Amino acid sequence: MAFLVCYSIAATDDHCGQKAIYLDQKFYELIFRHCMKNRSDYAVLSVVASLRYKSPLLVLTDDDLDRLVQELGSLEDAWHAHPQFAELRQVCAKAKAEGFSLSISGDMYPEL
Repeated sequence: MAFLVCYSIAATDDHCGQKAIYLDQKFYELIFRHCMKNRSDYAVLSVVASLRYKSPLLVLTDDDLDRLVQELGSLEDAWHAHPQFAELRQVCAKAKAEGFSLSISGDMYPEL
């Protein structure tokens, strides 16, 4: 499992129009392992981890983006780092600065 993250103004109409980042299998494995069992601490990341190939599109707006950045920091503080965390934080900052939401879809990889 992996995730395609895109910048979006009208998420269902323009998903994949402005690709932001492709989150790999290792990212998925990390958030699946650590966020699904602590859903109350990782509200956004646990929803991302629950996405499957052909799941409905997940759209993150302004408050969700702030929460996502916070959750990534919490994971890093707990010694669960991944190289794509910094890139995803940059994507969130750009989305907020330019007034975009982020649309996230599951991409086909073997699931856990």
